[in-house]
Amino acid sequence: MTPALQRKSNAALVSTFVSALLMSVSFSALAQDVHGIWRTELTEDGYLEVSIAACDTNLLCGTILRARDPQGNEQPYEHSGKRMIWDMLASGPTNWGDGKIWDPRNDRTVNSRLELSGDTLLVTGCMFRICQTQTWQRQL
Repeated sequence: MTPALQRKSNAALVSTFVSALLMSVSFSALAQDVHGIWRTELTEDGYLEVSIAACDTNLLCGTILRARDPQGNEQPYEHSGKRMIWDMLASGPTNWGDGKIWDPRNDRTVNSRLELSGDTLLVTGCMFRICQTQTWQRQL
């Protein structure tokens, strides 16, 4: 290979590497991190705090950490430590689906999906094409 051809080859290699690096940086900037502690919607009984984390290579799960009354005081809760969300598979940088969620109000497990927007998580559970969505807030 001539020196001129070698320089062109090296320049093409560097250009490809830089392009790949920029693409990975821009994709990672788009992806938002759903991991952390989330507060369910407030009811007359209070709310739950749920920890969302990886539970397998490509899956997310959520575990109930504790229950709090409407004023924010921790309450005894028989389901603390129980998995509430499992097998959520990423379907985009801010969406997860094909998972399940357990509803402690009626002891029912339904299909679920998650949609993240900043510190807000839309948690949807569906049964027989009837869906309900809650808005959860990230805890700091």
